[in-house]
Amino acid sequence: MTNVRVFSTIYPMTFDEIKKAFGGKLVGTKTLKENVCEVVALLPEDLQDYITEYVWFVGSMHDAWAYTFTGNDLADQHLIFLSDDLLGQDKDQIYWSIAHEIGHVVLGHKNNIFVKQSKVAVNRQEEEADGFAAQFV
Repeated sequence: MTNVRVFSTIYPMTFDEIKKAFGGKLVGTKTLKENVCEVVALLPEDLQDYITEYVWFVGSMHDAWAYTFTGNDLADQHLIFLSDDLLGQDKDQIYWSIAHEIGHVVLGHKNNIFVKQSKVAVNRQEEEADGFAAQFV
């Protein structure tokens, strides 16, 4: 079973502080940035700090067809892609999906694309990420 990290329950950062803490690691539309910051605002302080330091959120942008990241941009970082289709859903679905993906990062799950895993292992990770999301949204 994956090691679960225990986090505090203090909520110190405001929406604007979270947005600023991400710096350039929120890449996408205003809707993407707002939803990510709103979900991260629901998390405990140490988890907010970890996510804003080590996780990039990426989606489509209205003024760009594509963009490039270099190894220097993403060294020792995590990347979460949020689709336009997701961002068109209701807030509950958007928040759940963002929190679920954060759960994969926090719980140390491996990407099934690069690490061969059994269906049982993948299903367990999905259940664990759902359990993480359920704590916050």
